[in-house]
Amino acid sequence: MMTYARRAALALMVGLPLAFVAGGAAGAELTPIKMIGFGGATNLPVWVAVDKGFFESQGLAVTLDRTTGSKEQIQDIMSGKYQFATSAFDNIVAYADGQGATKFDDFDIVAVLGVHSGLNSVVVRPEIKSYADLRGKTVAVDAVASGYATVLYQILKNKGLEKDKDYKIISVGGTEGRVKALQDGTAQVAIVSLPQDVQLQKEGFRILDDAAAAIGDYQGSAYVVRQSWAKAHPTELQALMRAVIAAQDYVFENKAGAMAVLKARTPGASDADVAAMYDRLIGPGGLTRHAEINPKGVDMVLKLRSVYGAASVSPPSKYIDQSYLERLRAR
Repeated sequence: MMTYARRAALALMVGLPLAFVAGGAAGAELTPIKMIGFGGATNLPVWVAVDKGFFESQGLAVTLDRTTGSKEQIQDIMSGKYQFATSAFDNIVAYADGQGATKFDDFDIVAVLGVHSGLNSVVVRPEIKSYADLRGKTVAVDAVASGYATVLYQILKNKGLEKDKDYKIISVGGTEGRVKALQDGTAQVAIVSLPQDVQLQKEGFRILDDAAAAIGDYQGSAYVVRQSWAKAHPTELQALMRAVIAAQDYVFENKAGAMAVLKARTPGASDADVAAMYDRLIGPGGLTRHAEINPKGVDMVLKLRSVYGAASVSPPSKYIDQSYLERLRAR
């Protein structure tokens, strides 16, 4: 278990009061928490929380598994296999509104904190030189009506390409599936996250746009949890939230430490690659300080869902529960 001295050092590093960072009692048994997310460098705050002891300081033993796609991830959370997750906020909206790949009568997953505001690129095959070359081609997405699909549809629309008219859409799952579709020629364009987008660029593929820059404010990934689990485990949820907030701020405040974790977690990446990834992670459209949810970004997600989700959307409070954060701050 992390010592009081180490917890104090963590508090100083991230600029938080010790009472906020320190939650576990010395010598107490760690509570296991299973977490699931997608691959890529946007996991840096969670990696920091694991590698630097932020979860441990809260009395938690957290493991992070990688999902193969949004459909599988939501099913695994709803089944109780995982208690905490990072997921595209748009996924939560889609499933809450009954538009996901699977329907749940008891769907109760909500966002409690924000991870980032996009951090994805529009990547095309080498033979594609511009958006105009995509006319008549194939778009690879995670799920047709959720994930970052709506972002790509809107970017393509802004470039004069209409959904269901100017291109074909195929659903291939998470980042790995979209990368494979680009590599084997099944699709010519996809949204790809960091660092896979950079790796594809090195292989001769082209990045046409930074998705966040092209679309504007957007709530990308969020920390999510089932309401039923949260209400039954308030202590564990507060511990999780304290750890990820502290870890998210650590990324901004401790460049050397954050880059060391990023380097260790991305085998084969050069120092230059790691530096470039770090700059993107803390730059515009990147990770959010204090793991805050971006209200304007939420509005953009709901706007795009109303256009491409074939249904009206509800107020943000249906998809986000900030009461847990309010209680945490009130302590």
